Amino acid sequence: MDQICCYTLFYSYNCLDDGGFDPIPLKLDQKMAQSYEELPEEIWELILDGLGDDRHSELESLSLVCKRLLALTNRLRLRFTIVDQTYFIHGTISPLIHRFRHLKTLDLSKLKHGYLETALHEVARSSVALNLEILDISNHDSIPIEGLKELGLSNRKIKVLRCANVIKLRDEDLISIAKFHPDLEELDVSFPRHKFTISAFRNHSISELMITDEGIQGLSSGLKNLTKINISMNHLLTDNSLSYLSLNCLRLQEVSFIDCTMITMEGVRFMLHKSPNITSISMRLISNLHRYSSLFINPTTSGKTLSSLHFKDSDISYEFLEAITKSQIQLKSISLSNCKGYTIDGIWNLLYRYQSLEFLDLSKNDSLSDTSITGLSHYLHHLITIKLNFCKLTSKSLFTLIKNCPSLEDIEMKNTDLGKEEEEDTVMGIVIHPNSSIRFLNLSGNANLTDKCLIKIASLCPNLKLLDVSSCSRITSSIDEVLKVCPEIIHLGIEDCLGVKNIGLNNEPLRLKKVYMGKSGVNDEGLVGIGVRCNELVKIDMRGCFHVTTSAVKYVVKKCEKLKEINMMGCPNLHVYMVDWMVFSRPSLRKLVPPSYAVTSEHQRKLLLRHGCQICDK
Repeated sequence: MDQICCYTLFYSYNCLDDGGFDPIPLKLDQKMAQSYEELPEEIWELILDGLGDDRHSELESLSLVCKRLLALTNRLRLRFTIVDQTYFIHGTISPLIHRFRHLKTLDLSKLKHGYLETALHEVARSSVALNLEILDISNHDSIPIEGLKELGLSNRKIKVLRCANVIKLRDEDLISIAKFHPDLEELDVSFPRHKFTISAFRNHSISELMITDEGIQGLSSGLKNLTKINISMNHLLTDNSLSYLSLNCLRLQEVSFIDCTMITMEGVRFMLHKSPNITSISMRLISNLHRYSSLFINPTTSGKTLSSLHFKDSDISYEFLEAITKSQIQLKSISLSNCKGYTIDGIWNLLYRYQSLEFLDLSKNDSLSDTSITGLSHYLHHLITIKLNFCKLTSKSLFTLIKNCPSLEDIEMKNTDLGKEEEEDTVMGIVIHPNSSIRFLNLSGNANLTDKCLIKIASLCPNLKLLDVSSCSRITSSIDEVLKVCPEIIHLGIEDCLGVKNIGLNNEPLRLKKVYMGKSGVNDEGLVGIGVRCNELVKIDMRGCFHVTTSAVKYVVKKCEKLKEINMMGCPNLHVYMVDWMVFSRPSLRKLVPPSYAVTSEHQRKLLLRHGCQICDK
């Protein structure tokens, strides 16, 4: 069987000057294959690493090739997500965590029905606990203190703990986390989903129901190595919490306190003055922000390490931005999404001062214009990501960014005036060289965007990997041409595009892996075309597609051998009894949303789950 492994990955390696290896595709005969059996496992690891970001999905099939490769892929898996279905099928996760002994990241956020505490105890008693560094227990009813305690006793390597979106989050929980995991470096206790009753307030103190400053004080006293914390939407926290974090956690670098309505600018200024290592702060709706002309108590000493500032839904004055401009910080990222009060002159001065900026978010800024973007773009040579959503900008702004920002990779211009007819003819004649850096383009919600304009945009972004034109109602037949000029696209969004009937009907293969076409105009012919051209397809979302029928869906399921997820909710012309056939015909399927959840019984869903596919309602 090991020989099959050698025939599967046809690679030779030449030694490079820097000591690395250069893969060269070869056709191996049987004699050469015999010698490749002796390749050291370090070389096989390099080969598997060459699969890229989608390595884990590829390993599922590769590991079936031979026992040696199976053992190697088991060792290479570093992250794992456990869901309820795992317990339903196996009754335990012990075999899995015994198999993947080198896990560093464990996600338990999708577990329900009381399995969380059991999972933590199983992990704590396994060898996985010796290597685990990142644990996610978000989205649960409460914090599993006993499980965390046992895990803490067996593992002092956990550096990241995520407890976001928890219903019952109390001071006691924070103090216990600090006690049992004192070496934590990152903690997320954001956006708790408190559900209170009148009797709860009568029978419990407020600290027994929600996080207060006392909880943050206890937490900060125990986590001396903390570098990053997210306490967003904990409404009882005040400036005292920022004070405790600043004085007790001297290594603190990143703090997010979005929608902490009782924290004021006084607390923020104190934190920046007392925390010598702060690099990033994220805030929204900070009370009294507009009363302060500066973020810093002392511009020469406060916030010296700051590189990222994210403000949302806040009132920011020209003087406030001017103080940031005159400071000595090394700003790399700034967000002013839906912020009011500042002017274009303030942004102009800021970008002129920080021309090494890599991230910029000016979404929901009514004062931005094509002319201002043209001027600002000259200071954005190092920009990697820009977000201009809900701004009154046209195609001219997008073409300007493509032309003047050579490092730009990610552009978001959702719900703008992109593609207005009066602007389109003007920009079509502009000579612009393609920008090979751009990888991600989100243009959803642009009702004026036309086929002609989209093709022009695509021709300037030849290395595009993600394109989202959802809810662009004037897009019709241009998708085929776009995929020709951008052959690297693997993620395509055409939701709510009723004019899009297909993505091209020729037989030329595409690299698409994820297609989101819900409520689009794609019909049977178009869906069959996807099946013919998209052999790499992993996920397709066709919810609410009124023009596809059972035969076309079956064709896609047969042709797309790597298909893992399919959503058919709300498709009226699909046969309700096709679910069983799909699961048994396509073994790769892991998640299926039927036309109506009511078409499958609980018994049927459990049976199909045992065959590896989860039947969901969304």
